[in-house]
Amino acid sequence: MANEKASDGQGEEALEKYSVFSTTNKWCIVAMVSYAAWFSTLTSFIYYPAIHQLAQTFAVSIDKINLTITSYMAMATVAPTLLGDAADVLGRRPVYMLALSLYIGANIAIVLSNSYAALVGLLQALAISGKLTIQTASWFTQYS
Repeated sequence: MANEKASDGQGEEALEKYSVFSTTNKWCIVAMVSYAAWFSTLTSFIYYPAIHQLAQTFAVSIDKINLTITSYMAMATVAPTLLGDAADVLGRRPVYMLALSLYIGANIAIVLSNSYAALVGLLQALAISGKLTIQTASWFTQYS
């Protein structure tokens, strides 16, 4: 996106950058994407204090709730490779918007879920969508 004219070191020709976005727009984009990427880490930390309450709500053992954390972490490990390949094929913006939409939808569905199986499945969707770091990094490199 940025075209540059190289300088020969003598100062004859200044380095010029061309971009569609102003510096303010670039900072706004970086701030919005950083804020969205912060959600991924926030999800895992909020979950731990509620383990006992979740076990009581879903009438399962604490070991089964710990299994949801393990499965979330396992999916979160694989998710960047899936999202990275999808971003290469489909483009960064559509994958980023899809992942953010999936994240919001999965969070709303988790709040409304009444079964342990739904919790496990929705946490997997959350793990896939919560890994926005690849898209965030690609947006930083694209607009910086």
